[in-house]
Amino acid sequence: MAVATDTILKKMQRELTEAQHMSADDSIVKKHIANIQLLCELLNEEQPLPESKQEMTDRELKAMMGDAAAEQQPGPGRNPIDHDDANGKSLFDF
Repeated sequence: MAVATDTILKKMQRELTEAQHMSADDSIVKKHIANIQLLCELLNEEQPLPESKQEMTDRELKAMMGDAAAEQQPGPGRNPIDHDDANGKSLFDF
């Protein structure tokens, strides 16, 4: 038996109102908040969030990952260090 979303929201509002009126007693407020959390979980189970499939733009990828091309190319005034026993540019390249 499914409960209507409107019914759950009204119960959440009632719990919130009661929590606000009993704000002097922390244990009662916490019980009302726990009830609200339970109602939220119930609502989320009945109506799962829509899965959004978004493509990442090149600009977003560059912002997240950095400009890999700029890191690979030495800039003006930068000379790459070349040692016989070094395997790469990173400290962690062994």
